[in-house]
Amino acid sequence: MYSGLKKLLSLALALLLVSPGGAAFAAASGGAPLDKLAHRVTEGSAPAVYFTKDVSAAGLLKIYEALGRAPQGKVGIKLTFESPGGPYLSPALLKALRDRVNGTFIDSNGLTPPRNSTEGHLRVAADHGFTAVGPVDILDAEGELDMPVTNGKHLKYHRTGSHFADYDSVISVVRFKSHHIENYGGTLKNLTICLASISGKCNLHSAGRTSESYSPAASDEDFLEALADGVKAALDYKKDRWVFINVLSAIEPDDSCANTTPFGDIGILASLDPVAADQAAVDITFGAAPSSAVREEWERTHNTRLLGYAEAAGAGRRNYRLLSID
Repeated sequence: MYSGLKKLLSLALALLLVSPGGAAFAAASGGAPLDKLAHRVTEGSAPAVYFTKDVSAAGLLKIYEALGRAPQGKVGIKLTFESPGGPYLSPALLKALRDRVNGTFIDSNGLTPPRNSTEGHLRVAADHGFTAVGPVDILDAEGELDMPVTNGKHLKYHRTGSHFADYDSVISVVRFKSHHIENYGGTLKNLTICLASISGKCNLHSAGRTSESYSPAASDEDFLEALADGVKAALDYKKDRWVFINVLSAIEPDDSCANTTPFGDIGILASLDPVAADQAAVDITFGAAPSSAVREEWERTHNTRLLGYAEAAGAGRRNYRLLSID
């Protein structure tokens, strides 16, 4: 099965596709085919998602500039410093972007040690090399703030760290994770679970029932709808001051899904629409499934239904135009 998939992906590399923007480009450099993008459209009203195969500091800076949204005031680069021993973005990849916008790397404390304390979280940031590239700020080091949720399904507020108020512009940069933990990891997670303070994480996980301790929601659907509430609150709190970047690098499945294949570096996606940015990444990675039934199983396992809930909440659109900058 693995050998057959590799042959199919190699064949996809030979295909040239024409983007809605008029630029021709081949399959993603990691072998993921770009001819299976279920939500890619040509309508000019659809949000633009830019794509480059260049997974480098120069490529990241170039795709950021393609978005055309100049930063204003103090810039936060929202990422996650990740857990010790886990996969994380290379700080070297972020250096040119950080220098260009004079940004600060920002993240919130986590539920598990050592990231459940500011001291421990700063140590992880240093161990992973982020403090050597730019300043680091743990958003909830000195308190919390509640971002209002308007017409939410479950939440009244999305709680983050008080330092978040200090930033005028925010660049979300994540290492996209498809076949990893249960909930796929991308931009929408970066705006919710990863942005939330510790009590804010409890609020999200419980779908608004408690912020005192970790307690899972009554159902996966309640949890996903609560995340959609949180995404919309984060967007509203910094309205028109976000940009969203998904780095598809070192894609090595480490879950129990059948028929997966390692891709290595695929490319970088960027958009002003967080839902479109994640949907494009999902289409590229899960679109490599050998059949529609396998793709459906992969997406069900990793709760990509969040994208539909986020669209329904008004956080963005799933259909997108894919524009190559290579």
